[in-house]
Amino acid sequence: MTDSLDPHVRHRSSMDGSSRDLSYPPSPEALVVPVYDNHTHLEIADGENPMHYREHLDRASAVGVRGVVQVGTDVLTSRWSAAIAAREPRVLAAVAIHPNEAPALARAGELDAALAVIDELAAQPRVVAIGETGLDFFRTEGDQDRRAQLDAFEAHIALAKKHDLALQIHDRDAHDDVVATLKRVGAPERTVFHCFSGDVELASQCAENGWYASFAGTVTFKSARNLRDALEILPRAMLLVETDAPYLTPHPFRGRPNSPYLLPHTLRAMADHLGTDVSMLAAQIGSNTELVYGTWDAHPVTSPGDPWADRPDAAHPAPEEVPGDPQDLQPEHETPDGLTGPGNPRGGA
Repeated sequence: MTDSLDPHVRHRSSMDGSSRDLSYPPSPEALVVPVYDNHTHLEIADGENPMHYREHLDRASAVGVRGVVQVGTDVLTSRWSAAIAAREPRVLAAVAIHPNEAPALARAGELDAALAVIDELAAQPRVVAIGETGLDFFRTEGDQDRRAQLDAFEAHIALAKKHDLALQIHDRDAHDDVVATLKRVGAPERTVFHCFSGDVELASQCAENGWYASFAGTVTFKSARNLRDALEILPRAMLLVETDAPYLTPHPFRGRPNSPYLLPHTLRAMADHLGTDVSMLAAQIGSNTELVYGTWDAHPVTSPGDPWADRPDAAHPAPEEVPGDPQDLQPEHETPDGLTGPGNPRGGA
């Protein structure tokens, strides 16, 4: 299996027949003080020439992005994320069942089994977060499906506490319910609103409760005044930065494929809006990130080398012994939101 195809789990359907520019943007000027991308999806292929996860990481390293948190959204991608983190020192993992996955799993009677896998993965030393989990009422309708999301969210909160891990929250059109749930059941000590999408009111709630706000490329969009207003009132000690790649590419490359190496654009836009020095903000956010997830070298990689470099044969483990082997992860169908793969009804953010 060649590096160009290895090891993507999913492909964006917009790669085919799309009018958007599918070329990766040029690399930005390198940051003087390095920072981390605390939420990315390197398992999703995008662009004219989809990059292997090592190429994403190499390009990121060259511009001062020291490491990433690779985020799972179902059993398949959570296993993949944990497997990569065990082999790549620049990667830590987050594992979870995405809120848009929970209703179908609940209807099939499979949600508890999926959560049990997340529980097992969460015990691995380089898995540092439960996420992304939360509530998404943009696509989810009906009391039964919303109940399934809420049940899954509460179960993930319990797992974060059980394993003393950070919690990465997906919150779409559900701010009040997310906040109410966190207050009712008790938020984990380190709680992150991934791809912060709220306003000053939600930012005030985060500041009051010590919850982190992670800003993606959306904060650079001209229409996102609410995000920049929120950014202004949040304590600097509660700020994080992310790409949510391959989605939410920052200005001036909005719509093109995203990657961790483009993070400096978002960081510089944040610093410019806050009227602060880029290096000072990078140092603050780098410190915040390590407080949330720990350092990337706290636990050494346990399985050096690329498990997908060779196809399994008599001299290699069977695919089921290597979680996330590509031949187990072939897309099964296209989902309406622009991803192909087994049951992944999620969009960017």
